[in-house]
Amino acid sequence: MTRNTAWRAAAFLAAMLIGVCMIGVPVRAVEQTTPPSATSVPLVYYYTVGCSECRAVEEYLGALSKKYDFYVYKKVDALDSTGAKVRSALDTSYGVPDAQRGIAPTIFVGDKVFLRESAIKTGLEQALKSSTPALRQHLLDAWKTAEAGDGTGSTDLFKTFSVLTVIGAGLLDGINPCAFATLIFFISYLIMRSKSRRDILFVGLAFALGVFIAYLAAGLGLYQLVSRATWFFALSKWFYLAIGIFAGVIAVLSVRDAWRARHGDLGDMTLQLPERNKGMIHGLIRNQARTGFVATSAFLVAFPVSLFEFMCTGQTYLPTIVLIFSQSVLKQRAALLLVVYNLLFVLPLVLITVIAYLGVTSDHLVTWLKRNAAPVKAATAVLFVALAGFLIVRALTLFGVIR
Repeated sequence: MTRNTAWRAAAFLAAMLIGVCMIGVPVRAVEQTTPPSATSVPLVYYYTVGCSECRAVEEYLGALSKKYDFYVYKKVDALDSTGAKVRSALDTSYGVPDAQRGIAPTIFVGDKVFLRESAIKTGLEQALKSSTPALRQHLLDAWKTAEAGDGTGSTDLFKTFSVLTVIGAGLLDGINPCAFATLIFFISYLIMRSKSRRDILFVGLAFALGVFIAYLAAGLGLYQLVSRATWFFALSKWFYLAIGIFAGVIAVLSVRDAWRARHGDLGDMTLQLPERNKGMIHGLIRNQARTGFVATSAFLVAFPVSLFEFMCTGQTYLPTIVLIFSQSVLKQRAALLLVVYNLLFVLPLVLITVIAYLGVTSDHLVTWLKRNAAPVKAATAVLFVALAGFLIVRALTLFGVIR
């Protein structure tokens, strides 16, 4: 790696980390009002900044306030991480279906919950009319119980499915043929240029660390950018639908690639890096190889390599980030899930480095790739079908097509 290339890679890393730090975390937006009288009905209202339905609901609440004695006990931003933990427990307590958890606008009153503008305008007035002291206390107790709990709720099977989907996505992204081919090329140059197995181990692990940091920084930056966008909720249903359709297309193309790989036609697969990107990656690795594969150079070159490779690996990464963002129960642990995803993403690189250290040649790795490309592509297709199904259902729920 040349000195200029090293400086550019270091600047790329610094820019990503600074961007993540500047984006920061969502600000808590919880407001509490005191009851105007002993008979006032408390409401818990979940909203999102920039949500057109939320604005309509707030206007409706203003109109109702002229007829009924109620107050907003808690007003919570649905994207606030602290409020989302309580919301998860409330959703469980009030029996909200998994596909509708975390939706805004939502109003909890008495022992009832109203999701979305149409349901609020249809049922809230009757709930206010039929309120009793016991029902008023029910909501206050439910909130206090949810606030005192761990906030995880009992999404059980659905939550487990989603977490396993994130884990599977990270692993499959790391062993998909377009990324795996780059790993094999990298290891081949390690074996050719390094003087000892110890060099292969240190340089390979340094490269893996660089890839991990680059992808984690990119994922955290993208996630925070989306979560802080005030306009996002108004467009979220279209965004979920678009990413769901995208995942469906990738699933179909993955099936097509699996068929081609099964018949030995790896070079004609659709989902792979463009030749220009491959050439740039190989050029970076060759330049680094001429320096003797110093571990620092390997760490720094991982950042531009990750950037060029993102066109391929981002096909899995982006829908996974959207999956995490779409569920409040996952948003609470978004950073942890992205760390796990990227650890699994670099796991194949670490294993290949160890295998090369033990003396296995790149020819054996190429043989393994050819033998397993079809099953990997088939598993990737299954993953994308699951992602597409969830995101499209989520979009249709927000559109009001599915209740």
